Amino acid sequence: MFNLIHNESVIQVDCIVRKQSQYRLTEFQRRQRIKIEDFETWIVSKEDLILSKLYWAKDSRSETQLGDVKNLISTGCDGDYVERWTRQLDVANLCLEVAT
Repeated sequence: MFNLIHNESVIQVDCIVRKQSQYRLTEFQRRQRIKIEDFETWIVSKEDLILSKLYWAKDSRSETQLGDVKNLISTGCDGDYVERWTRQLDVANLCLEVAT
């Protein structure tokens, strides 16, 4: 993992090297292309961002990651997709804690 930071606009982009697990391949297939003015790029889906943050917080219990998850869930997401993968990634209990 590494970050790119545009100092003038104070924009940070997190770059993560894709792993070969079933989940990470699915996550990559679900990425979304966005366009901002003349700039186009790919971003992770909201659901996969939720799952990644839960996975990263699994051991650390990072308040930042868990707070992000709570905020993301509160704005709506594909609950069936998140529920399926939280079970497979062994973060279902953590997700329930955050969501309540």
